[in-house]
Amino acid sequence: MRTVAKWVCLGVIGTAVLGLMFGVFWNKITTAEAKANQNELGTLLDLGHRMVDQPLQVVVKWQGSWEGSGTEGAEAAARKLGRSLQLAPVQALTEHGHVTYRVIDEKNDINIRLNWQEISRNHSYVVMQLEAGSPQQWDKLSDLQEQYGKKMRDAGIKAEWNASLQGMVNDSASVVDTMNRIEGNLIDTLNATPQDTYEDATTVSNSYQVPSLTSRVRSGGDWLSMQVAVHEDSLSGSNRVTIGLPVITIEY
Repeated sequence: MRTVAKWVCLGVIGTAVLGLMFGVFWNKITTAEAKANQNELGTLLDLGHRMVDQPLQVVVKWQGSWEGSGTEGAEAAARKLGRSLQLAPVQALTEHGHVTYRVIDEKNDINIRLNWQEISRNHSYVVMQLEAGSPQQWDKLSDLQEQYGKKMRDAGIKAEWNASLQGMVNDSASVVDTMNRIEGNLIDTLNATPQDTYEDATTVSNSYQVPSLTSRVRSGGDWLSMQVAVHEDSLSGSNRVTIGLPVITIEY
């Protein structure tokens, strides 16, 4: 099975995972921004309904850095955030030499994972992940996306969001033909402009500029707002489609 490491050559995925590539940060979500975020997540979900035959998952992440002010430590801040989100109690553990505060919970049939890792005394990196399986759960993501993003910003976390949708297609087309079908739809409906591309024997990954999407990352001198990957599953022989805004941050 291929992983996101396969397109490191594109020069953007490493920074996507670390959250270093997001644009300008700010600490409060405005009403207009929250509406835009919901609309863009809605665009992704609509693409999922149209592009995949067997939906697998949608993963929404808020992630970013927290800088301590000296008046509140990371543990206290992590526990406070967990309470504000009405999650289960935060558990402390050590991973790779760093103290991590974690919560695994569920709300409205959405799987929730909060991971707050101390990098140094006054610096932490925080990831909030929301995961939905069936399309019946997808609609519940929008409200949680807005609520959780606002709570993270209110907690002083310079958080930005990304989302990935994944599913299988039933046709017997090659990965290239499946990608061409999807790309044609993106060009017709979203005025998408192809940018970076990666291809091997079982995978095609393309990145796009989409003018209507405000969530963007920098790749060299250009900006990207969507990535699509098609991978031939070695077990089933079917093609697995993954769509990411602004890039894919899950295994495809």
